[in-house]
Amino acid sequence: MDSLDRGLAAIGRGWRIQIEQAGVDDRLVDISLKLVALCLLYTFGAALIWPTAFGEVLYIYLAKLIAIGPMTLLLALVSSAVFTAPKAPISFVIQLLRARGRQAAVIVAIFVLLLAAFTTYKVNIPKIVPFYCDNALADLGELLHGQAPWKIAHAFDSDGLAWLVDVAYSRIWFLEWFGMAMYAALYANRAPHLRYLAALVLTTVVVGTMLATLLSSAGPLFYDQLYSGTRYEGLLRALRQFPSNEQVLHYSDYLMRNYRTGTAAFGTGISAMPSMHVAIATLNALYLARLNRWFGVAGWVFAMFILFGSVYTGWHYSVDGYVAILVVAVIWQRTRPIDNTLGASKALAETLYPAPAARPIQYS
Repeated sequence: MDSLDRGLAAIGRGWRIQIEQAGVDDRLVDISLKLVALCLLYTFGAALIWPTAFGEVLYIYLAKLIAIGPMTLLLALVSSAVFTAPKAPISFVIQLLRARGRQAAVIVAIFVLLLAAFTTYKVNIPKIVPFYCDNALADLGELLHGQAPWKIAHAFDSDGLAWLVDVAYSRIWFLEWFGMAMYAALYANRAPHLRYLAALVLTTVVVGTMLATLLSSAGPLFYDQLYSGTRYEGLLRALRQFPSNEQVLHYSDYLMRNYRTGTAAFGTGISAMPSMHVAIATLNALYLARLNRWFGVAGWVFAMFILFGSVYTGWHYSVDGYVAILVVAVIWQRTRPIDNTLGASKALAETLYPAPAARPIQYS
């Protein structure tokens, strides 16, 4: 634990040095330091209560970062270069990495710690508050829709639809999440991007841990196994019809095995209400809409498809997604003062980043 404490303290000092050297507005510095403190407190809580589980999960996430981090960084850099400096993309990327590479590295390190803590908390939710909300959430969804929502989602079923859901839910969603976080990390000394990072942390803590614990539930895929019934037998039959749903069924077995054994591993932990998949997709849609209207449209289309997919696959009850959208909307609204610290008169392009073709990248 002593080495972990020293590591967390070093990250905190590193972030303070980065933002102070950047010459950022004092109000943004204050917000940044409070945000880092919240992240480290959240992480320290998981490490203190479940040190072995946290250490195992952290090791796994660090390995994943090494594997997929370069691709995610490349996606963020290419996106920046294409829309900001299409005539000089390589020089833009070089300047950007020189100016903000260390800042982004510190934020990514904090992000990995946050993910490890999130998974550690999630795995232990049933030990803190045993699953109890499933029946009420299932009943509420049926009341709102007049029938089981999964039946509506499977009304026009096909293997093609199952494939699209699988690709969006288990692949593109992760790429969008990590890509948006990496992109914001590169420009975290700018208010709109710091606002996103603050909202991301609050979403993780409030939606992914606090509400998930208070409203402890497993989801339709696990309902019959946990409550010894046949309520979702039809859903399982519908999923087994198409080969593209095999990943969902395989992964649900993986989660159940880890739940039974109490093992903490990559992507483990069973929690339905609220849906973190829908929450992150919603937050990304709000962020994209803040940056560009058409990006926002694409983000909202994707978020709505993730909402559909959460019900189609049986990972979530319909109300899990509705609550996630509502809570994230409140979080985004409550973080709006961060966005206002630079002043409403400043042009969005200048707020995002100056073009290297015009002048060197500046922090202020």
